[in-house]
Amino acid sequence: MTLRVSTPQQEGVYQGSKYLKHQVLCDAEELKRLMDRLGSFFIYHLTGLNDGEPIGHARFLGEYAGWIEELKEGRIPSDGALRTTLACAWTVDADSLWKQEVPGNRYIVKVARPVVQVQAHFFTYSPIDEVFRPMTMGAGNIFWGLQFSFPQIYQDPKTMELLEIEECSNAELFQTIKQWVRDETRATPFVVNGKKTNVPIRLGKGCFSWIHKHPQLIEQKIGVHAN
Repeated sequence: MTLRVSTPQQEGVYQGSKYLKHQVLCDAEELKRLMDRLGSFFIYHLTGLNDGEPIGHARFLGEYAGWIEELKEGRIPSDGALRTTLACAWTVDADSLWKQEVPGNRYIVKVARPVVQVQAHFFTYSPIDEVFRPMTMGAGNIFWGLQFSFPQIYQDPKTMELLEIEECSNAELFQTIKQWVRDETRATPFVVNGKKTNVPIRLGKGCFSWIHKHPQLIEQKIGVHAN
């Protein structure tokens, strides 16, 4: 669905807080089952200049599947492609977004009401304090699928009223993602120097058979315990 063209003066500035986040590395079949479970929803880029049109489900899934295949073959997916393609909004309501026109018939997509924000997820491991830290950038970070995030409180950009998330059309969308995380994934049992640590970042059940091929895990001598 084509988004409305508007301006910050008309729309105000959206703000959300108290985000719930799920970080998941899953295979393409598991992600497809999630998208099938969600049913009808739209995907829009949230970074860079684009045409402001929705991304097809097949295209999104196909690009993600390509990156997972690279991991299985021991290659690291392109960092730039991950950050640009996997930075988007999932929404059942296109009115939750709008687009601002910029010179050259291009647009910047903006948020008006809460949407599920989906982006590439990276974590780091510190051998000094033996801590796994999700959603961290910089040297030594490890690609680990997707982060799904959704606020619990948001401010209406026009009235400035603070609103509970139950009043938002995408609340059920995020609840479905939350249930899928429980059904299809597990807390990841990482192993470093013979010590196993269950970490809240999740791993799809279908990934345990090949995760030992992940090149960044191999490089940092991090294993995953397979039951």
